Amino acid sequence: MKSAAGGGTPVAVTTYATWNSADKGAGVTLSGGDLTAEISGSYIVRSTISKSSGKWYWEVKTNASSTRQIGGIATSAESLSNYLGFGVAGYGYINNDGTKLNNNGATAYGATYTTDDIIGVALDMDAGTLIFLKNNVSQGTAFSGLTGTFFAAVGCVALAGNSTTNFGATALTYS
Repeated sequence: MKSAAGGGTPVAVTTYATWNSADKGAGVTLSGGDLTAEISGSYIVRSTISKSSGKWYWEVKTNASSTRQIGGIATSAESLSNYLGFGVAGYGYINNDGTKLNNNGATAYGATYTTDDIIGVALDMDAGTLIFLKNNVSQGTAFSGLTGTFFAAVGCVALAGNSTTNFGATALTYS
């Protein structure tokens, strides 16, 4: 909360996440106000804000068609020096085959996605679920039973690619 000038009624201050320049793998370069992540190799980057309750939504736009890019969530325990979902603390959705990934296990999940597709990430920590949407079409519940504190995260599997994320500081593409 932030007080109004002159000690008046408090005014709520909204803070939006960005990618965290201090919480990224060695192969991650950030730009565009820390909203674009260029990833070379198997690395991830986490957001500046984490969530343990409530409902949260953000959008990731991938800018590569053939790499194995992964969008999703991770706790602080997920290694920055491997791809998202390699460990038990990361959960992701892979672009080139549409699988979901956790604990190094890929499972059939949704549609593939490519350059200019918008991937919505809907995290409901009250229900413990994670849902991905491709161009506003739900791919169904990817993961359930989630508890703890999670950050938004993106990563890549051994290749190079980049993505731009909108955490809501500007108008989202979908509601």
